[in-house]
Amino acid sequence: MKDFEHKVDCLIDKLKQYESIGLVFNPWKDTDKKDFSSDAPNIRCENLKRYLLNHENAKYILLAESPSHGCHYTGIAMTSERVMIQYPEIFAQYKTTSVEGNVREGTASYVWEMIKEKEKNFVLWNAFVFQTYKDNFSPRKPNNKELQEGIGILKDFLMLYPKREKIIAIGKTAENILLNNNILLNEDKYQYIRHPSCGGATEFRQGMREILENI
Repeated sequence: MKDFEHKVDCLIDKLKQYESIGLVFNPWKDTDKKDFSSDAPNIRCENLKRYLLNHENAKYILLAESPSHGCHYTGIAMTSERVMIQYPEIFAQYKTTSVEGNVREGTASYVWEMIKEKEKNFVLWNAFVFQTYKDNFSPRKPNNKELQEGIGILKDFLMLYPKREKIIAIGKTAENILLNNNILLNEDKYQYIRHPSCGGATEFRQGMREILENI
């Protein structure tokens, strides 16, 4: 087994060991009533492994805050079932896991709209990799305790890409995690761009265009 694949397997094993406490969903371990079968977490693990192996040579890390409904049913950050359907040339070997098989997420749509033609240059991740939600199942921001709990996994993920050229923080939460937790290495370059949610789509697109022009 290649060294990179072994590291990916170790990372996924660590994700699977996380015990969801409170209003947190672990896509790689937990199931919900919208999953089409009890095997859904294993499929999401397979999706994530395939995605990371296919992006071993990515130079740019797009880091957002935390997952929403996209990763919930695909296992891949900022990637919804709708995106998988929309770009079959990229996701031909991946599987959806919800009963509908067509769950949409706004952030995922914005991100893939921008990177689809150069997606091999990017790898997607979240500062807190597990989905946080409210009592009514609507999304919520991870709290400070949760964000701190996620730093170990974030560091493990970044170790997969020691030759990265830049970490791009999507939103202030991701940027603050990078800057305030001894995560950035001396040689690391990072850039902040606006998160597309809450009226930030135009600024997000502009930030991504500037990045894409230099690739």
